[in-house]
Amino acid sequence: MSRKKLEGNKKKREDRMQKVTAVVVTYNRIELLKECINSLQMQQSLVESAGDVQLDILIVDNASNDGTHEWIDGLTAEKEFHALHLSENTGGAGGFYSGMKWAVEHGADYVWIMDDDTIPEEDALVKLLDGMLEATTLQSESGKRIGFVSSSVLWTDGSECVMNRQHYVGDEILGNTEELTGSVKSENITLQPVDSATFVSLLFTREVILECGLPIKGYFIWGDDKEYTLRVSASYPCYHVKNSRVIHKMTNNAGSNIVIDDIKRVPRYFYAFRNDFCTAKRRGVKEVCIYFAAFTLNLMRVIFKSKDGKGLRIKTMWQGMRAGKRFAPEIEYVK
Repeated sequence: MSRKKLEGNKKKREDRMQKVTAVVVTYNRIELLKECINSLQMQQSLVESAGDVQLDILIVDNASNDGTHEWIDGLTAEKEFHALHLSENTGGAGGFYSGMKWAVEHGADYVWIMDDDTIPEEDALVKLLDGMLEATTLQSESGKRIGFVSSSVLWTDGSECVMNRQHYVGDEILGNTEELTGSVKSENITLQPVDSATFVSLLFTREVILECGLPIKGYFIWGDDKEYTLRVSASYPCYHVKNSRVIHKMTNNAGSNIVIDDIKRVPRYFYAFRNDFCTAKRRGVKEVCIYFAAFTLNLMRVIFKSKDGKGLRIKTMWQGMRAGKRFAPEIEYVK
């Protein structure tokens, strides 16, 4: 399937080369990064065959020390690759902040973001672009631009990736792409409205990033994607493009759960409870009440269901919640 061109409707796409910048954030996972980049190179050949889309790839290296730095430098000799080598590990939040900022400052019309363990199917970007244009058509009467479109995220066995479930706020919409595509073989695009998603294959327009700002780099890890997508969807309609698919090569498909997670990973949950509290405060009293209800429920589950490390789990939750009371980082914008 070739990418839609919106023939006869130049208001939706300027009559010029459109630049998509794929932002990949990595930290000490060189083998997964190589697989991700290989899949993005396949996207390049497909979208650029149409002649009016250019796909650049930006790799944001969070101070890796496993040979990633040197491997990336070997790629950047090719014009389609760019690199940001950060001097310290700023976490996923800092990586996406830096990458999205760089992409917009360097002229990207669309910014496509993902972690290094994301492996897009060959036509994942094609279908995201199709979905973006189809969603824009659906919103043409309201005059609203689209906040973001997101892919379906599957685990390595082809099942839905539990950690990357999106939050739906409306019913499925079966788009009629035949009017928009110039291809011989057309495929309907299935869209579903969402208000939040994880940073695993999301496509934004530069205008939305300029208006809504950047992810909060101070979140470091956990919750930055929830805060950002909720921020964007508060102003713009957003959609899950179900035909666009990526594989998320996580170790397991259990999601995140402080009650049962490996004891070595428990300290990381500090950021989850701190950041979620910060997001709740920004969204009002109702969300703060929901936060404390969830906090209490998790506390009870740890007490009665955790098999080990109950003290550390409870301590981490309390430390995160208490830090969240004072935690209020500013939203930054691309100047």
